[in-house]
Amino acid sequence: MQARKENNVQGIDVSRYQGKIDWLQVKADKREFVFIKATEGQTYTDPNFTTNVKGALSAGLLVGTYHFLRATSAEVAKAEAVHYAKSLEEIGGAKALQLPPVMDYENNPSGISKAQINIVAKAFLTELERLTGVKPIIYTGNSFAGNFDDGLSGYDLWIARYSNTRVPDDQPAWKNWTIWQYSDAGKVPGITGNVDLNEFNGSLSDLKARYGKEKEMSNPFEGYRLTSPYGMRKHPVSGINKFHRGVDLVVTPADGPIYAFVAGEVIHAKMGVSGSGFGNYGIVVAIKDDKGYLHVYAHLSAAGVKVGQQVKRGQLIGKQGSTGISSGAHLHYEVRKACTPQFGYTATEAGVVEPTQYLNNYYGQTPVKEDKPVSQRDINVVSPWAEAAWAEVTANGYYDGTRPGAMITREESGIVTNRLRKNILKLIAGINGNVSDLDDRLKKIEAEEK
Repeated sequence: MQARKENNVQGIDVSRYQGKIDWLQVKADKREFVFIKATEGQTYTDPNFTTNVKGALSAGLLVGTYHFLRATSAEVAKAEAVHYAKSLEEIGGAKALQLPPVMDYENNPSGISKAQINIVAKAFLTELERLTGVKPIIYTGNSFAGNFDDGLSGYDLWIARYSNTRVPDDQPAWKNWTIWQYSDAGKVPGITGNVDLNEFNGSLSDLKARYGKEKEMSNPFEGYRLTSPYGMRKHPVSGINKFHRGVDLVVTPADGPIYAFVAGEVIHAKMGVSGSGFGNYGIVVAIKDDKGYLHVYAHLSAAGVKVGQQVKRGQLIGKQGSTGISSGAHLHYEVRKACTPQFGYTATEAGVVEPTQYLNNYYGQTPVKEDKPVSQRDINVVSPWAEAAWAEVTANGYYDGTRPGAMITREESGIVTNRLRKNILKLIAGINGNVSDLDDRLKKIEAEEK
């Protein structure tokens, strides 16, 4: 296989064994991407999985995850894929990350045949792609890679061979590597102990372009310097280990302008007071977006907008400052899941989301394409959902087709309508959000129309 190149982009992979990681230091060391262990087998989830993902995203790294495969049959391989996919939902799903999910298949303790190894691998990969909508990468060792046949050559290869001089061997399925894990004893600032070092076969732009995320996963904080990411940290004033509910950003000069990251309605624009949800936050501008999330801009020296005002993305909303409990001029920015009560404040991190990921998801949606007006022919096409709904009411004896005029009762009509309503919510949730949130919002709309 090919040798390493001087200008290839560098990355790492981590698990619970690396402990608490200072992701800002990792990023400062020019490590541009990371693969984070998510799961293993059918039940295990790495205890640092979500913390690592959120911290790495906040620091601006490109993030992927991996699953350590233990299956010896196709059925178990599929079950492991389900476990992995469900764990990915905790961080927004595989599509919320810049890099694909990874099958880590590197040993054979049960001694199954090469043919069975390929059956297991293909079952896992196919099921994972079906569940996540993202084509996975294969990770394996230089020796174990020879077990895979050319039926897997369509998957990108991440191969381990710990050497700076000896390149990975050509394999039946691959003659080139996409990512090379060249050391398991690397030293990287921000990480205590050893860490695996990886190199992508190309530049940072090449990496982004290969996995189609260069555009939508751009840095939402362009022009700011990130000084403290989302996640656990030692508070800069109290010195107590505490969960940081947002990100801290700095602009120049100290009273520099702060612009809205999203459009929305201003619902708070003054000094936060104790018990309000903004105690110790100093001067706060809070903006509710069109999804009901609250964007909090804290420690400002002045607010430049008023409550009730509609603001656009990129509009000036205030000036950077150090009001409230603060260690110096900066912007504390957090995104809360709700606006009430107490402006969506919760005592734990359950009420907030990782800001970088939220903004990337918010602006990374596929644009709605303009379509031609629905024709009469389209209107007359029977919906598969409607067919399923009719089948359900028939199976339950609500409608047997023998009544005079084939009349449907009010109860039956309600069942069909609710079935369609749920499927429409599922369709919308597949684009953004989740069914529960959409259902709650729809109920509010229905209540207002009564």
